[in-house]
Amino acid sequence: MTATRREVLIGTAALGLAAALPAAGPGLVGGALAAPFDGSAWRRYADRFLQPDGRIVDSGNKGVSHSEGQGYGMLLAVAAGDRAAFDCLWGWTQRMLMVRGDGLAAWRWMPDGGVTDRNNASDGDMLIAWALLRAAETWGDGAYRSAAIAIVRALAAAVLVEQAGLTVLLPGRDGFRKGDALVLNPSYWIFPAIRAFAALPDGGRWGRLAESGLVLLSKARFGGFQLPPDWLALDADGAVAVADGFKKQYGYDAVRVPLYLAWDGYRDPYYFRPYAMLAARYGGAAIPATVSLPGGTTTQVAASVGMLAVYRLASALAGAGNAVTVPPLAPDEDYYSSTLAHLSALAAQSLGIEP
Repeated sequence: MTATRREVLIGTAALGLAAALPAAGPGLVGGALAAPFDGSAWRRYADRFLQPDGRIVDSGNKGVSHSEGQGYGMLLAVAAGDRAAFDCLWGWTQRMLMVRGDGLAAWRWMPDGGVTDRNNASDGDMLIAWALLRAAETWGDGAYRSAAIAIVRALAAAVLVEQAGLTVLLPGRDGFRKGDALVLNPSYWIFPAIRAFAALPDGGRWGRLAESGLVLLSKARFGGFQLPPDWLALDADGAVAVADGFKKQYGYDAVRVPLYLAWDGYRDPYYFRPYAMLAARYGGAAIPATVSLPGGTTTQVAASVGMLAVYRLASALAGAGNAVTVPPLAPDEDYYSSTLAHLSALAAQSLGIEP
């Protein structure tokens, strides 16, 4: 993306307009090269977090499982070429989470209670559908594609809505309308998945969702580092604010924003500079896990290895070089950090950047 295109985007944000998506080149799958995944890394990941029945365990969150984790596991299984694991993951997801009756997954499953929250998490549904599309292409199985299309259509019906001239994504079907305002999560814009959905029949609204995501990211820049919040409020006039009712911070959710932009092929430093600035300010390895918004107070908790991997990628794309030191994953590294590290490697490989 060029500076000219960026200037056009910023200038038209108030009108609810955005420029086109970056052009997909040969060999692109959902907007990013289908990068190889180290088989030994996948085996270590699966040994730690994948149960024999196909459930991904969130080791940092009391052993729960959720639609996000299933989607991430399915994506990594496809990248590793492990069809048996993929089918196991997809089978558990169908049996245990696809219980709502509307084609979407319940978002949370507890070992001692089964599904404990039937609301969907839109990013989890998107990850599952995108993994199915990648599986269909990798293994030439139309059943995966049909299942993906059904989820994408259910998502469009339930959580794609119009607000202030923008097509936006509710984080779940229920609970994110606050009067005239919508509560959004910028990290739910999984840009390479959205691109893949936009290429499906009747995918025009997904293309508009990607455009709106870029508009929101140009407007949702808070504090000294100009970071997006984990949770964002969008009012009927198009104004954005850090959402009430949630922690007013940039952190564990929004760190995925630069990851998903990179994975979809964006290279314009404009999108990556805030994260590179944060990394540079705190000396690479000592980056805080969260930053309050708009105040800028930082937590004493350090960013995880997986978060550092995202910052290294963002710093490279911002033109700051690979200044962020990323230590190896520890034997007891938790699910989320491990997942971010592997996804960052895939995104980097897709761009031809050393992970």
